[in-house]
Amino acid sequence: MSTAKALQRERPTVYTRTQIALHWLVAALVLVQYGTSGAIMRTHAVHLIGHRPNPTDLFLHTVHNRIGLGIVVLMLGRLALRLWAGAPAPGDAARGFAVRVALIVHLAFYAVLISEGVTGAVATYLWWPISSVHQVLFKMLLALVTIHVGAAFWSELVGKDAVMRRIGFKQLLGNRNAP
Repeated sequence: MSTAKALQRERPTVYTRTQIALHWLVAALVLVQYGTSGAIMRTHAVHLIGHRPNPTDLFLHTVHNRIGLGIVVLMLGRLALRLWAGAPAPGDAARGFAVRVALIVHLAFYAVLISEGVTGAVATYLWWPISSVHQVLFKMLLALVTIHVGAAFWSELVGKDAVMRRIGFKQLLGNRNAP
């Protein structure tokens, strides 16, 4: 038996509850980030013309900054957990090119989300011009989410390989082998 086949057999069949919880927590926090991002622009625009920012916008600005830093910590934790616990093998419908693309997209998520938090912190606390990089990373994140969600639906509906069930709520709630 080759080493590659031996390693493949050791891969988990589903994600751990912690991996699933972190996946959905980060997804929810990214939505919060999207919802609070407008306050950043409003706060800075008003401040630049010499007016005091709206207290609600200041609060949302703080929420955005703190959650951004939290996402960095969560993503580093997710990365460590993935390296330690592994990830399930691709679904039956995924072959060759699709498997490589999936891996690239997942690695890009780690890189973009961690970079988003870092550039956001640098823009807030050290050097605001890097906010343009932060905005480009956000557009990359939107593209990654589109690819990720589209591929998950394709895999589930066309490939019929139950990929979405492996990262779903049934496993999170305790029934890890439920379809």
